[in-house]
Amino acid sequence: MDVWPLPRIDARRCTGCERCVEICPTQALAQVAEKAVLLYPEQCTYCTLCEDICPTQAIALPFLVVFGDAQGK
Repeated sequence: MDVWPLPRIDARRCTGCERCVEICPTQALAQVAEKAVLLYPEQCTYCTLCEDICPTQAIALPFLVVFGDAQGK
């Protein structure tokens, strides 16, 4: 699969508190026009810290479930 899910930020819910930007270990998030944005998606390690710390639940990290075949391939 070429496209992996990325964190989704709901700008309507984001209050601009910057908690997610401050906690991001790879600096993938930034504050733009008083809202959090995933500025560097290639740096995101999907650690879930931003989702966990967001007080308004503006950040969601969808997960992709992939099933292998019976032989483990």
